[in-house]
Amino acid sequence: MKKLLLMLSVTALLISGDLKSSLLKAKKENKPLMVLVTAENCKYCSKMKKETLGNSDVKNNLRGFLFTKIDKTSLDARRFLPKTRYTPTTYFISPDFRIVNTVKGYLNAYDFNMWVDDTRTKLGMGIIAHNSRKKKQSRYVQPEKDSIWMYDIASAMDFASQTNKQIMIFVGSNKFKWSKKMERTTLNSKKVKNKLNDFVLVKLNHGDKEAKKYGINPKYVPAVYFMRSDMSQLTVAKGYYDEKTFLKWIKYAKSKI
Repeated sequence: MKKLLLMLSVTALLISGDLKSSLLKAKKENKPLMVLVTAENCKYCSKMKKETLGNSDVKNNLRGFLFTKIDKTSLDARRFLPKTRYTPTTYFISPDFRIVNTVKGYLNAYDFNMWVDDTRTKLGMGIIAHNSRKKKQSRYVQPEKDSIWMYDIASAMDFASQTNKQIMIFVGSNKFKWSKKMERTTLNSKKVKNKLNDFVLVKLNHGDKEAKKYGINPKYVPAVYFMRSDMSQLTVAKGYYDEKTFLKWIKYAKSKI
């Protein structure tokens, strides 16, 4: 992060480009900047911009933010931002060039507002009242800085097909303590992470509406679904597993590809 701050503050004075101009404007006006990183063949980038960022509730919640869109292969993206794997990816950057939140993949308006709320809180901007789901629930998936996870199946499929990868979906819940334990220990293992390099990683709340459309609706969690990029199933590991046992599940899933 220190390297990124130095890069932003020094090279911003040397290189021309829309992102550079937006960063300098954010600093001058003391406003946070929201950067949407896209790719040429990313259909969910257009969907994100039209349906989510075009939503009136999201627009209202983004009052006080500056906005810019940039292609992930552009010089500015490589100079000023961390390496971006997934598109769309949204960066929330403070006026002093600090990346406050990183949102990977397409999110609907409700879920995206969760990240906007978190960003506003971290920047001391205060929460703006906006629409919410009628049924309130304790959500397992919460904003995480610099996360390796995606949070929706649609954009994971899109990215997996572009990169010739498979998909691993981790379903968790606050009601089951083993969800957090497995994520904190097993999935945080260096050996496990290395073996999962060929997978796009997705984290979902238990009971996720979108997941049910793909037949992902386990009775108990944690549950890990290994899928192909077209969401055909490789195998399912239900329950908590330690590093040694989960590595066997990964090996088995790969053998089914």
